[in-house]
Amino acid sequence: MKSLTNCAISIITPTRNERETIPTLLNELQIALAGIPAEVLIIDDSDDDTPNVIKRVTKKMRGSLSVRCVHRKPGPDRAGGLSSAVCLGLAEAKADYVAIIDADLQHPPQMLRNLYEEAYEHNADVVMATRYKAGGSYEGLDGVSRKLISMGMKWTAKILFPETLKSVSDPLGGFFLIRRSIISGVELRPIGYKISLEILVRGKWSIIREVPYQFHARIGGQSKADFKQGFMALQHMWRLICEVPHAARIWKFLLVGFCGTVINLAAFTYLLHIGAAEWFALIIGAELGTLNNFTLHNLITWRDKRSTSLGGLAQNALKFHLSSSMSIIANFLLYALLRHFIAFPLLDNAVAIMLAMIVNYTLADTFVFVDRGAISKMFQSLRGKKVIPDEAQSATLAEAQPVGAQK
Repeated sequence: MKSLTNCAISIITPTRNERETIPTLLNELQIALAGIPAEVLIIDDSDDDTPNVIKRVTKKMRGSLSVRCVHRKPGPDRAGGLSSAVCLGLAEAKADYVAIIDADLQHPPQMLRNLYEEAYEHNADVVMATRYKAGGSYEGLDGVSRKLISMGMKWTAKILFPETLKSVSDPLGGFFLIRRSIISGVELRPIGYKISLEILVRGKWSIIREVPYQFHARIGGQSKADFKQGFMALQHMWRLICEVPHAARIWKFLLVGFCGTVINLAAFTYLLHIGAAEWFALIIGAELGTLNNFTLHNLITWRDKRSTSLGGLAQNALKFHLSSSMSIIANFLLYALLRHFIAFPLLDNAVAIMLAMIVNYTLADTFVFVDRGAISKMFQSLRGKKVIPDEAQSATLAEAQPVGAQK
């Protein structure tokens, strides 16, 4: 099989008993990527003659498309299924850009060129093919139940990881392209089929683009999606929450805040019960709640930004007390303002508390728990940054344009 030393895009295609569709897939990829040096990495878990079909098709192919098949034998090599197949493909890929596409033709191969050109034109780290934007469709999903499960899992992921997925309409889609460097040094530990979620949450990306597409009905082979895969997706989300510090940070913040409120109210109630003055019970309860919140935020919510030195820890504790005081003041001011317009104390207080929590979260994230190492590196890079003259910059950009991207 052909091998390319100068590859613009690597396409990873996991296969399992896809003998019916693989010839069409490879032919359409060759047409779609004409003029672009590309490689197709087929990670095959088939029990039929799919590998032989791949060999027969690739012998007849001409052009700049390289095809390589890695067949995994039954047993431990296949552990992890599709996700581990994609991870193996990512390790084997040679190009700066890597795309993942299913072999069952539900992902239209002709769209790959669109993803590649979108990445180049916008300097994107990730380009997601989406079924959930204007011009896209998920009608290819089999039956009402699959559509409901797909929509339910999509919104579960978006609710659990709002900071990461706020601009992603199809976070669990299996058709996407990434810059390979965003997973450099990142240990991928997916469960089930949702490798896109793993890369989006763990990857080091900043620019994401979306391209709508029509999700086609299955032409051949059998669907691997079932309720077991849905349960595995939930397990996967839980693993990401536990292992990735920034994942679901807002929910960790709210859980810690709830614990602090319980401690605050318990201390307040106990001190009143033993005859302490109300003002004293209020202060002690608030302080115990604040100390609890700071400790748990330091250990859980912002563990990726916590200070390891005693001085840094004390400084963060003081800043957290200050930010908590500011959120309390914001709570009182918002309550007073709402009471002026709405004569419903419980509703006013509930809205004021929610807005104050937003203030508290923002201050904690931007003022208290700050990654000093990242800030130091940023200033160092700014001091050492060299300005490229216009003519030289133009020449650099011209040289950087990938083959086949010109229109």
